[in-house]
Amino acid sequence: MKTTTYFSLLFFLISFTGCFEIIEQATIKADGSGNFQLVLNCSKSKTKLNSIIKMKTINGHDVPTQNEIKSKLIDIEKTIAKTPGISNVKSSIDFDNYIATISCNFAKPTQLNSIVKNITEKEKTKYNEKSFDYNATTNTFWRLNKLSVKKDYDKMSNADKEIFATANFTAVYKFENTVTSVSNKNAKIAPSNKAVMLQANVLDIITEKKLIENKITLTK
Repeated sequence: MKTTTYFSLLFFLISFTGCFEIIEQATIKADGSGNFQLVLNCSKSKTKLNSIIKMKTINGHDVPTQNEIKSKLIDIEKTIAKTPGISNVKSSIDFDNYIATISCNFAKPTQLNSIVKNITEKEKTKYNEKSFDYNATTNTFWRLNKLSVKKDYDKMSNADKEIFATANFTAVYKFENTVTSVSNKNAKIAPSNKAVMLQANVLDIITEKKLIENKITLTK
């Protein structure tokens, strides 16, 4: 399977665990600047991962060492840091619980699209669509759903497909202004009216049974 954004960022861990959660969180100020964080939580599979990381191969894939995983994460961090408008890039990985995190600040949400483009180009994949957009005039934030990996998924072995069966995706977007509406029926507005959460099974996203696309309208 060709690596996509999430698979590129934390490919090694995702490849060898059957239960994980991807958490995408963005905090967006009224002027469009903010912070983005991506977390891969494999803590529910840490016993399995502790055994796998001692092996050389699994399902035909080479099993990386902890140092190789750290090196991959640092390399991705450096690629992100070179993106214009992006600052305060940080990454970490906890091998006791198998939780990996990458975060950064941005001047505007559209700069996150450049991160995606730079990483996928480095991984020799093609992905030029927008993932995020923001209009400060109309106070509208978009999480777009242009990423399609169903064809790549269909080419995977059954053993590799099982990796995604119990995986989950959670998106949390926080704002300074009040949220007035969301377009995705599965999205939930927090009681404070300043945050939106969307949860879905990763397999449902891959097979396009559920969409993560969301238009969030804020007060002016």
